[in-house]
Amino acid sequence: MFPPMSSDRVRWLLLAVAAGVLVAHALTYNFVTDDAYISFVFSRNLAEHGELSFNLGHPVEGYTNFLWTVIMALGMLLGVDPEVSSRVLGLACALGTLYVTFRLMERALGRPSPWCAVPPLLLACSSGFACWTSGGLETQLFTLLVVVAIDGVVDAVQRPGAIIRSGVALALSAMTRPEGLLVAGVLGLVHATTILGAFRAYRRWPGRTWDLIAAAAFLVLWGPWFYWRYRYYGHLWPNTYYVKAAGPWTDPKLATEMYANGAHYIWVWLLQTRLLYLLPVAVVGLVIGRARTPRFALALSCLLLSVVYVPYVISVGGDFMGLHRFIMPLFVIAAVCVTLGLEYITPLLHRRAGPIAAVLLVGAFAFSQYRLTRESLRWGNFAPDRGIDTPAFLIVYTEDRAAIGRAMAPCFVPGDFSIVGGAGAQPYFGRMQAIDVFGLVSDRVAHEEPRMRARAGHTKWGSDALLAEYDPTFVFSCYQIHGKPEQPRLGCAGFWLARGYEQVTMHVPGMKQQGQYYTFLAKKARNFQCPGRVH
Repeated sequence: MFPPMSSDRVRWLLLAVAAGVLVAHALTYNFVTDDAYISFVFSRNLAEHGELSFNLGHPVEGYTNFLWTVIMALGMLLGVDPEVSSRVLGLACALGTLYVTFRLMERALGRPSPWCAVPPLLLACSSGFACWTSGGLETQLFTLLVVVAIDGVVDAVQRPGAIIRSGVALALSAMTRPEGLLVAGVLGLVHATTILGAFRAYRRWPGRTWDLIAAAAFLVLWGPWFYWRYRYYGHLWPNTYYVKAAGPWTDPKLATEMYANGAHYIWVWLLQTRLLYLLPVAVVGLVIGRARTPRFALALSCLLLSVVYVPYVISVGGDFMGLHRFIMPLFVIAAVCVTLGLEYITPLLHRRAGPIAAVLLVGAFAFSQYRLTRESLRWGNFAPDRGIDTPAFLIVYTEDRAAIGRAMAPCFVPGDFSIVGGAGAQPYFGRMQAIDVFGLVSDRVAHEEPRMRARAGHTKWGSDALLAEYDPTFVFSCYQIHGKPEQPRLGCAGFWLARGYEQVTMHVPGMKQQGQYYTFLAKKARNFQCPGRVH
């Protein structure tokens, strides 16, 4: 344990250091990924037209972050650019997670201690946690709500009324990401275990009124929203679910490959966070704790969430974005469990071993993550790892599509309709009416096409025949970016060329990855003219 000379001020100072490190680390990334712009299109249409849709008049639930999307829309109504508000709010939520994790450790240890600042320090140093503090997505809002819910369950062991904040946080988390329902089920089971333990010990249910209020709070917040979205969109689950996890495979072997990719995703997380080498310590943190104590409730929450969350992530193939955005709550669980284990083990070795072990842990982890951050952002580090894109690629991909959208925005006219690959930055800046070939904002692709690729989030692909039924003006999903003005031959163009389309090449200054010339397909009858078109 830490020596008596460690004061209350030391732990708060360490928490402040963690906050400062996180701000600096997140600013190292400081980007908005393409998927964030999908939500921004919905947010803009809500703010400007009162419609939560990608294409006005055609509601399709092509997002999985309702609460985040609405918050961005509110910011737009106030004149705040979502590229700014998303990053500021993401950072605020991440800092909130550091604080709640700090207090969560206090409850588990039963005393103020510098050990409470160790998980926040680990999170601040983590490349993944810092990367997705930026990015423009709902990741840190969801993580904060999950940690607040865990904190409420742990606190309720001694203060039954604390369970109300878990009910509220779980409802909001389920409105932020679909996995919130999974978390709610797990934490409900943990709390039921606490209730059962108290009933066996005292033959009474001490917090019954508070528990009923918490359940009512969850249902009052989540129930009407779920009913509204079902009536508005017509399906039980978001369109993205039907894109990513529903429908037959064209080849049964792809299902096995999907599981393998999901397992690889978890394996890379264990390696990159160095958790693989500290799993024994984390296990000690999970199993130490007497029943009916806050520490036991925290350990049980972490254990059950891990047991449920990891197989779920594997079953959907993980995620295509690097540094593990999809499992951010597990970052907090890992940091807490490793710290609890170390706090228990070190006094058994030597009474002064605690501070040394904590410093070595944080220092070694910070060094490994410094190297990972540099490598993840290194220019040219664009190659995917079994379908997992690097942050460097995600950044340049989004910036190039934003440049295309800005260049072409003045040249679109009412009635133009596009087929795009990524449904994010290019449609957002181009203000396009569009669907994406992967089906995120197309209910037809999502529900009518089979799964044909074992890549997370990209399992479906709209067939040319189906896409042609949309009668698109532009086909941006068949394209090439190149470095010279000579027009290349597009291998995917044959179907469209036979139906009255032509290849068009634009010069788009500012594109970085492959060149500044962009070739795509457009209807000949549209006679598309735009500054920068190469004739």
